[in-house]
Formats: sequence, C-alpha cells, structure tokens
Amino acid sequence: MKIRKKITLWISGTALLSTIVFSCFIFFELMEEPFKYIDQEMQYMADALVEQMQKQGTEKGAYDLSHLPYNPDTYWIRVTNNKADTLYQSEITKFTDIPPSPKTTYMVERVIPRAQIWLGQDDHDDVLFRVRVVKKKIDNLPIEVRIAKPIESLEEELLELLRYITVSLTVCTLIIIILSYQLAGKILDPVVSITRMSKEISEKSLDKRIPLGRNKDELYDLSFSLNKMFDSLQYSFKRQKEFIGNASHELKSPITLLMLAQEEMLMNDTLSASTLNDLTKQLDTTRRMSHLVRNLLDLSRLEQQETLIKVPVDVVTVVNQVLDDYAELFKAKNINIQNKLAQALMFQGDKEKLFRLVINLIDNGIRYNFENNGKLVVEGRKTNKGILLEIFNTGQAIPEKDLDRIFEQFYRVEKSRSITHGGSGLGLAIAKKIVQLHDGTIDITNEPGSLIKTAVFFPLKA
Repeated sequence: MKIRKKITLWISGTALLSTIVFSCFIFFELMEEPFKYIDQEMQYMADALVEQMQKQGTEKGAYDLSHLPYNPDTYWIRVTNNKADTLYQSEITKFTDIPPSPKTTYMVERVIPRAQIWLGQDDHDDVLFRVRVVKKKIDNLPIEVRIAKPIESLEEELLELLRYITVSLTVCTLIIIILSYQLAGKILDPVVSITRMSKEISEKSLDKRIPLGRNKDELYDLSFSLNKMFDSLQYSFKRQKEFIGNASHELKSPITLLMLAQEEMLMNDTLSASTLNDLTKQLDTTRRMSHLVRNLLDLSRLEQQETLIKVPVDVVTVVNQVLDDYAELFKAKNINIQNKLAQALMFQGDKEKLFRLVINLIDNGIRYNFENNGKLVVEGRKTNKGILLEIFNTGQAIPEKDLDRIFEQFYRVEKSRSITHGGSGLGLAIAKKIVQLHDGTIDITNEPGSLIKTAVFFPLKA
C-alpha cells in the first residue's frame, strides 16, 4: 500500500472516529433531555393526583380530577394501596396492562389497536410507554402510583434523528476521505518532487541537483544528503572516465610504435619460419590491443562529451556507404547482402556518430554470422513516431539469459569467441551509447530461421 493511501486511511479514520464519538455523545444527550422532561412531567402529574385524592378522601372511590395540570386520560395511570387494591385508574388502563417493575423508571412496549384508541401507534399498532413509579402516602397509608406516558411519536422522532445522523456521517465520511486524500497528496508533494528529481539525475545527468527548500526541515535534510551523494557519485564517475580516457590515450602511442616495429621486423627476409610465425601472432595480438584501445577512447569520448552536432541525416545514405565499404569483406566471408532500404529516412542526428553506430552493428553482424552461406538483411521504415532501422544476420542464437546483458562493456556471450572473432566487447556498448545520445532505443532479439535481429529506433521530435 502506498504512503498516500496510508496517510488517507489514518487521517480519515481518526477524523471519522472522532465524528462518530461526538455524534453518539450528542445523540444520547438529545435523547436523555426529552426523557428527563417526561419524567419530571409524570412526577408532577403523580404529585398533583395524590394531592387531589388526599383532599377528596379515599372512601369516595371516584374523584374529580378536573383541576389536574394535565388530562389524566392521556396517561396510563393506576394507583394501588399496599393490599394491591386499585384506588384509581385512567381510561387507557382498559386497553392494556403495564406490568410492575422494581425500577423507578422503565420502558414498556404494548400492542393497542388504533381502532380502540389513538396513541400515535406505528404500522404494527405498537405503542412505547415511559413508565414511572411513585411511592406516596394518603392518610399515612402507603400507595403506589404507576404512571406511563405514550411516547411513540417521540420514538419516531428519535429514529428520524438517528437516520439523519447516519446519513450525515456517511456524507462526512466521503468528504473526509476526499479531503484526506488531497491533504496526503499535498503532504507528499515535496517527497514526490525529490523522487522525480532523483530519477532524472540518475537516468539523465549527474549535473542536476535537487532544489533545497527555504525551511530547514526534514525534507531539506533529505535533499541536502541526496545532493551530497550525487556530488560524490559525479566526482567518482568523472575520475573513472578520465582514467579510462587518459590510460587509453597513453597506451595508444606505445602500441602503435610496437606495431610498426613488428611490421618492420616481418619485412626482414632472413627470419626463420618459426620466428616469422611468432612475430605474426604477436602482431595480431598487438592489433587487437590497438582496436581495444581505440574503442576505449571512443567510449570515453562519448561518455565525457555528451553533445551532438545535429544536422539533417539520411539513414539510408549512411547505411549504403557502410555496406559499400564492407563489400569486399562480405564477399570474402561469403555473406549474402539484402539491402531493402528504398526511400530516404531523414532525421536530425550526428552524422559522424551515426556512421560509427552502423559500422559497429554491421561489423557485429559479420563477426557472429555463419562461416558459410551467411546472410545479412537491412530494413528500415518511417513510422508516425520515428525511424526504425532493423539489421538481421544469420548466426547462432543468443541465450535468453545473455540478451539483457549483451550491451554491457566487455560482456561476451561466449568467452572463447574473443580470440576467434577478434572483438573487443565494446562495440555494442558504444552503439547503445550513441543511440541513447539520440534519445533512441536499441534491442537485440532471436528470430525464427536462425536470425538475430538488431532493432534501432530514433524518435522524431516535434
């Protein structure tokens, strides 16, 4: 789970929990207040009833209750003495009975058909009563007043309030989640910016740095630490590239002198056959060393000077010229050439580097082709997004495990091939670097029919 979602869940969960607790507190407070007033009302009614009964005397059996504060027939009222004799009961007692309870205040739900009396029943004719038990004395004789008030309408109002609160909580939950998600995004924006800049620096250039914020907070410390790391990496890479370039340059002159000396020695007619053979092998080895040094110098220049002299270049013209230069080698190696490039493929590129790219790819296709009856096919086309150049050569399939590493410096699919084919292990690394400088992509795949395809794509920028 991403951090933004975690922050959203934590913020929305905390806010929602607080809202639920607060809503429950408000609901119960609102629910208690009406019951408190109802209890006070029933207590007041019971006190008034007992007072009227005290004045009129218990021996009469019927009472004039017209002076009570509320109409007694709207209540369920039953007054009993300590012998459980009923001294008074209201009109509603005829329709239902309310059982006694040891509690002073309690709730009872009864079924009373609305055809008999209307007490605000629900669809099932249920009526909720709030009951209060009051202990009093009349003429020093203990009595019990059980008084109940129908509160079905109040129950409906409380249920309606609960529904409103539930709907409000649902809406609040959605709003909280949306706002929390936006807030989490705002909080993580600096982190996202630092991550994006770090990727750009690692992929494109080590010269860029992450801008430091004004507030010296944790993000400032993170950016500062990353910038120090990039400084160290840039310094290390620069020293490494300089070392390769300087070493290659220093090796170039003595190797050239060594080659000239060996070639001059080979021109001596007085040498024995064994000496001549040894010198020939040494010269071949020296030439391979010279080729390796040249490739190292080229790679060092490409890495240190990441600039292009872009001019309109026709890829077809470049490929045709390289194929013409290699015509004798194709004939000597018995490789059949199929040039399927027809129309011009123009784009903005560095002509010199593109020549080197095509030379390396064609040279690679020749080196690792079949020794007899080999084939090399060149195709190209222009798409809506760019130019695609494809070079097919016959040869032994490349193992799948090596396809991802084939563009690494000095990496070889078969270590024994280095002597047989004379490669330096840098040709494809140089080719990839040239393609990357043109913002393109290069890929090598195995194709049916013992073919190996090298695909180069150059995007056309608007």
